Amino acid sequence: MQNDLPLVSIIIPVYNGEKYIGECIQSVVDQSYPNKEIIVVDDGSSDHSRQVVENFGDQVCYHYQRNAGSAVARNSGIERARGRYIAFNDGDDLWSPNRLHQQVRFLEEHPEYGVATGRFQHVGQHFKLKSAVPVDSTSAPVIDEAMSGWVYHTLFECSWYHIIAALVRVEVLEKVRFNPDFRRGQDYDFWLQLAHHTRIAQLESNYAYYRKNEESISHKPHLRNYRAEIMEHNLRTHGASSRDGRSISQGKLNRLFYNVWFEYGYELFLAGWYRRALKAFNIARRKAPLSFSSYKFIIRCLVKLHQDRSPA
Repeated sequence: MQNDLPLVSIIIPVYNGEKYIGECIQSVVDQSYPNKEIIVVDDGSSDHSRQVVENFGDQVCYHYQRNAGSAVARNSGIERARGRYIAFNDGDDLWSPNRLHQQVRFLEEHPEYGVATGRFQHVGQHFKLKSAVPVDSTSAPVIDEAMSGWVYHTLFECSWYHIIAALVRVEVLEKVRFNPDFRRGQDYDFWLQLAHHTRIAQLESNYAYYRKNEESISHKPHLRNYRAEIMEHNLRTHGASSRDGRSISQGKLNRLFYNVWFEYGYELFLAGWYRRALKAFNIARRKAPLSFSSYKFIIRCLVKLHQDRSPA
């Protein structure tokens, strides 16, 4: 029976994740789908992550690399993968039990899609695997038509997918990789690439649990506006249109860039980085010259420049 099912490769990057990596892996090991390989790429951990992973024995393929970021770790996992389908989990997140049967069956029956992704839930740091709700693997998933198909042009406005809930055909990943230059927002860039190259199916089943980790890099202020950089990079590379001809207008893009730069400026302002916030609000002003809010915060930054705490 196992040989009749396509191999699924699950890639899990980990960095100093001893607290959660065991339960993360257990949620994948426990999947009832039999033909799978689990690849854990350790991104230079200095804690006991390795020992926790190695306790799973030959159920897991463990690889260590010097710290280079999760994008490099994930790409390394993709290069090592042997499966027809590729899935991902992060070292502090959990999968819903029994999800793989449903996703694999969907992609086998719907060759027009290159990705099948599901819903995910935000959970707290104390959420346990025993509380995860199993997927009914015997039933066919319901597809959300409004969030499926050629959706590239829609992702500039809202990114609603999560990589830990996705299953990807390996041939799609011949054209798509995680970008190591984006230390924050690399998943968003990855989804834009996927959406440019293939149709995406959004399924209604809940496939994963995303743990809100206050220590995560994604919650720390950063010197770069990664959201804006990723949007600009993909517009330069792929344009503003999906492959079915639908596109996002320049007017809407200007408004989105205004929001992205204003929100980034506000984050910097709250951190006391007034000099850097001033630059961000000025970019926002140029994107939407008639918006009063950017002018108001430009003045507030100028008033507080003598108190600036921006990093050098």
